[in-house]
Order: sequence, then structure tokens, then C-alpha cells
Amino acid sequence: MKGIEIDDVRVTFRLPKLDIWAVDGVSAIFAGGRVTGLIGESGCGKSVLGLALLGLLPPYARVEGQMRLDGEALTPAKSRAMLGTRIGLIPQNPAESLNPARTVAAHLREALLPMKLSRRESDARARRLLADFGFDDPAPILRAYPHELSGGMQQRVLCAIGSACSPAWMLADEPTKGLDRDLRDQVRQTLGAMKSRGVSSMLVITHDLPLARGLCDGLAVMYAGQILEMGEDVLASPLHPYTRAFLDALPENGFQAMNGIAPRAGERGLGCPFAPRCARAMPKCHRNRPPAYAPKDGRRVRCFLYE
Repeated sequence: MKGIEIDDVRVTFRLPKLDIWAVDGVSAIFAGGRVTGLIGESGCGKSVLGLALLGLLPPYARVEGQMRLDGEALTPAKSRAMLGTRIGLIPQNPAESLNPARTVAAHLREALLPMKLSRRESDARARRLLADFGFDDPAPILRAYPHELSGGMQQRVLCAIGSACSPAWMLADEPTKGLDRDLRDQVRQTLGAMKSRGVSSMLVITHDLPLARGLCDGLAVMYAGQILEMGEDVLASPLHPYTRAFLDALPENGFQAMNGIAPRAGERGLGCPFAPRCARAMPKCHRNRPPAYAPKDGRRVRCFLYE
């Protein structure tokens, strides 16, 4: 199977006074050769799931379940060994992800170390990478420090760093976070062009729905640590009550607020996590966790309405 397979993955942060469930029984397949978006509200577990895939969670995080890349089991050590070569990362908050004391050239040389190039070859590839990501004159950018670049330029530098060794997979974590509309459009164009630069598969973690709508082939919708809906045309024809409520709350749909509040950190019920807020909830929704149903070809929905 070409792609990332996740089977009943759970991530728990073990703190002194309580355990916080951040990812709660996620099973999914992110197919190779496609751009898949992972969307949901802040705090729903999107970035934690991405960090679990990369083996970058802190020591007090307990990860359970199975993760595989192209059929090969992923352990934290294996994931970290693949980082930059088979899996690239575009982290959120570019200003915080780039070392302020190092030039762009130093960042790119470090990213290119796995390729074991000579200094001349490394510098030449660094220039090509920057040119590929829209810098007409790479020389001054290579000499620049991060604070000398705009937010959009910093994000394009991060894209160049993440794709330095031509990984087949790219994980972009909130790539437009904190950027204005014009810069978000630039980032979307940059990510969309990455396939022509050797990145054949991408997992984009975002709450930016215009980005997801314009870039992704399919979407997974996350809420309270679970993927509740996954497939194509999710934004055009949502099936899960949460997805519908999430879209109704957008400005273009009139700010129709959801009932109730999301579960607090560490709060975990028996049934569907959205049941306390769902207008269509049945008694069993509060008692039992629904499995994933397939009401449409290629769509998976965890909701008893499709039983």
C-alpha cells in the first residue's frame, strides 16, 4: 500500500495530575500521490497527530497504535531517521522555526547534509531550490538572516528547506498561520507547485479552509482527537453533523454558532465526542462510539446516522 496508514493511533500526554487525550483512536489512510488536508478547530489534535507521525513528540507523550509508510512500520526512531529524506516538514510559525542567528544558506546546507554533497554542489542546489520557490535572485536571500525576510519569504524558505532532499512525502503544519490574505495566497501557490519539484504526496494540517479548498484532493475532519469524516467533496457536501456545523459557523455562511462547547483537555466520554452538541444525537450516540461507515463511494463517516 503506497501511502501513510494509521491504525487506532492514540496519543496521551502524561502529566502529574492528569492524562490528556490528544489523539483518540484515529484510523486513516492518506494515499500516496495526493494532497490530503487535515482540518478542524484549534486544539482538536491535528498537529499532535502530525508530530506523532514524525516521531517528534516529547518524552511524556505516550503513542499507541500502528503507523506505516508505504507498508513499513513507523517507530519514533525510524520516523526521525526519515525526516528530511523520505518525509519533509514545513513547520508552522516560520519566524519561530528559523534560527535567527543563522543565514538562509546555513539552514539549507544543514538540510542538504543527508545528500553528502560537496560544498560547491550544496551551494548550487541551495540556489536552485530558492529559484524554484520564486526567488529570482537567490544570492542576497542566501546571505540574509530570517528577520530580514517578510513572512511570505520566510515561508518559501521553509518550503525550500523541507524539500531540499526531494522527499516523496511532505507534511505541512499550519503553513498559513499568522499570514495575511496575500501571503496566504502566495503560500498556496508555492505548495501547489511542489509536485513539479519532486514532492508527490502531501499531508496539509490546517484550519485555513480556502487553502484546503484550493489545494487538497481530499480532506479529513478532526474533532476532539478523532477523525469524524474523510474523503473527497467534504466541503461541498458535508455528511457528519459536526462538519456541517463547522462550515455553518464560517463568516460566509452567516456565523451560525454551534451549540455548547468543545470537550476540555483530558475530557473523554464514552460515545461520539460531538454528541453533547449535536441536534441529531440519539441515545446511543452518548453511550457508544460509532464506527466508520461508507455512505458514499470513498467517503468515511463516524456517525450512526449512516448505520
